[in-house]
Amino acid sequence: MIVRLLLAGLALAQPLPDPAPVGPDPAGPSMLSDAPPEPANTAPVATTPPAGQDEGSRVVRGTAAAAGTAPWQIQLYMTTPVSPERIKEDRELPSSDLNKKFYADMSREELTHLCGGVIIAADWARGSAWALSAGHCFVDKNDVLRPAGSRRVRLGNNYLPEATELKVDRVIVHADYRRAGDRRHDIALIHLVADDRTDRAKLAHAMPATLPAPMQRVVPGDVLKVTGWGMTGENEDGASRDVDGKALRGSPLLLEARLDLVAADRCRKVPNLTRTVWDGVLCVAGDTTGQDSCQGDSGGPLTRRGVLVGLVSVGLGCGRPGVPALYTRVDRYLPWISAMMAASTPGMNAKCRAVIRGRRPALDCLA
Repeated sequence: MIVRLLLAGLALAQPLPDPAPVGPDPAGPSMLSDAPPEPANTAPVATTPPAGQDEGSRVVRGTAAAAGTAPWQIQLYMTTPVSPERIKEDRELPSSDLNKKFYADMSREELTHLCGGVIIAADWARGSAWALSAGHCFVDKNDVLRPAGSRRVRLGNNYLPEATELKVDRVIVHADYRRAGDRRHDIALIHLVADDRTDRAKLAHAMPATLPAPMQRVVPGDVLKVTGWGMTGENEDGASRDVDGKALRGSPLLLEARLDLVAADRCRKVPNLTRTVWDGVLCVAGDTTGQDSCQGDSGGPLTRRGVLVGLVSVGLGCGRPGVPALYTRVDRYLPWISAMMAASTPGMNAKCRAVIRGRRPALDCLA
């Protein structure tokens, strides 16, 4: 699974207080047990992909998500795809070469795919929306922000060729996220706006996920759902084959996986997750299903009956038996999300934390 900022405060600037710890509590009841059910299957049924193009699915051992059951899902994609030179070099490799990516066979949607994300608020009358994704989808390995305009989104249909597009007009990554460090605070808020490439009729099929209430918790044993268009298996070190030895190709159909919240101690025992385990993450595993999220699913939604409880963040490989992964815990960031939505401005591409100046939330961003 691919992994997922500080100015001195002004004299009157104080950090927003963190909410009380809301970690997994084996003894407490699930406060999401009475949450609304997943949306009914009301969106248009996705078009069947052409035969022979679906050589593998996305999400490890996942199943196709029924139309309308994840209307908040977005695909974050790169506006600068693989270069023609790389495509040509890859085409010339024999099919037996494990370095071959099959770029020439990929659709535009597959070739440009980067991450997942989730709509949390929308005003389609104005053609705009807010969404969350993972911080690491917007910074390089040195924690430097990617250029503004390098990302767009697709949404409005589980079948990507039938989705529409929106422009990303601002990006705010949590100021304390360190991709090269402990990888905590792996969250980004983005604002989306319609442009001349947007089919506004399709926006009606995209709906926000419900944010959790403060102090709303899930507990070990709760069944959760993750959705995405990510890989079916590990591609560490440039590998191009999935868990079944097939070429790492993705289905254009959105897939889902059923997962379980497990005790945080299980994630502490995974070597590359130890430093990332804290109150702001959920430890999740596919113990009963063998399912998992993977590269390309980052930033996508982890839901409990339609309530957004987590974002895909970091793990060790994908779908390894008994190996859990970490998800950013959304309720931990409600004050940050609220402040970013209220105080950010069009065109922002920044790493910020929320502060209180006087009685109003404001942003404290890196220069």
